[in-house]
Amino acid sequence: MMRDFRRSLRAAMLALAPPIIMASGGPFCAGAAAASSLPVLEPYQLVRSLRMLQDQVVSGKPEALAMLNRVLARIAQQLQAGPPDVWSKTVNLHAAVIYLLNGGNPDVVRAILAAAPPEALPPRLVAGALAYADANSAEAVQQFSDPLPPGIPNELLASIYLVTAPQVAVSDPSMAMKRLDMVRVSVPGSLFEEAAIRRSLRIAARLGDAAKVKVLARNYLQRFSRSPYAEDFFRQFVDAVLQLKDKIGNDEIAELAQLAKPAAQHTFYLRVARGALLDGQMERARFISAKAAELAAELHLDGTQARLYSAASKAGSMRARDAIRTLSEIPRERLHERDKRLLDAAEAMAGRVLREPAQPASDPPMPSKAEVVPIPASSENDPSWTRSHSEPDSVPDSALQETVDDTKKKLAEIDQLLGKATQ
Repeated sequence: MMRDFRRSLRAAMLALAPPIIMASGGPFCAGAAAASSLPVLEPYQLVRSLRMLQDQVVSGKPEALAMLNRVLARIAQQLQAGPPDVWSKTVNLHAAVIYLLNGGNPDVVRAILAAAPPEALPPRLVAGALAYADANSAEAVQQFSDPLPPGIPNELLASIYLVTAPQVAVSDPSMAMKRLDMVRVSVPGSLFEEAAIRRSLRIAARLGDAAKVKVLARNYLQRFSRSPYAEDFFRQFVDAVLQLKDKIGNDEIAELAQLAKPAAQHTFYLRVARGALLDGQMERARFISAKAAELAAELHLDGTQARLYSAASKAGSMRARDAIRTLSEIPRERLHERDKRLLDAAEAMAGRVLREPAQPASDPPMPSKAEVVPIPASSENDPSWTRSHSEPDSVPDSALQETVDDTKKKLAEIDQLLGKATQ
């Protein structure tokens, strides 16, 4: 498999001329002489080589990622040096726009489009591309809002839909999702599909589509787990899980996480546990922090964060005494600054609960869901969806309710300790 990869990547780099090959070193140097005898490639062929390299990047090939920026720069040089007659071909103009929307040099493409024959491309495609080159995202979205004429290649449509998806999702999330679905179906296994999955997660969560989030996460972890952009996927997945709350069960989260490598699972669990804690999802915080603790033990990793999140989830409940004992044993020097603030807030909450008078013995025991008092995060940094918490199934009696209310008032005073703890 590695031999096949090197052969295909070597062919792509040879197509991009000797300067790229000589700069890359290693197995590509031997092909420098062969490259000098190759014919000059047309723009669509150069961009095809770029697309091949990008697909190797998301498949987890470090050689491809290391060369990507050099390839983009070399293509810019060749586009500028190409004879004028190459731009009489629509396929080459399409390739220039694809290059632009995939990280290419905007100055190079701006000059190409300005000199192109007026009838060569649809006016809205040219206007949208030029707006994108000028970093005018609003105008680009406007120009690309309506369907383009037939004949636009899938790679170009996919590029347009990907770069405009965030803005379209603000006004029409359903349309943004429909476009990203088209990207995933039309160019499977590519960087386009990988990026479409990552961008779709946030939109699916906004639409409340838990089933779609699970399908997207499963597809990504099964197909692109080695992508260098997997870090962004996990951030989007964590946010989606927290936004959907009980629409995705804890067991379902654990099942999906098992598709990732153990180290990635551990990091994912910690992020979900912390986010659930700050969003008041205490049952989820306890469940997921326990998963993180188990993995930390198996992988011989530091379990300090998992212990913190587990204890903090109990700080505002009837288990506050156990929580404060665990919190007092946590070594502060092992915590990130934001988690030190979280530790302070959790200790303040647990202390407040313990100082309140005990509930009279004659009172009936409270349902478990009424025990929890969420640890709020700083409202300055909360996304809007974290400000709405579900109500408990049962209402606590007046004595416990007063304790809860007093605790919340106290927590308002220590919000400033959390600072940017939600980030």
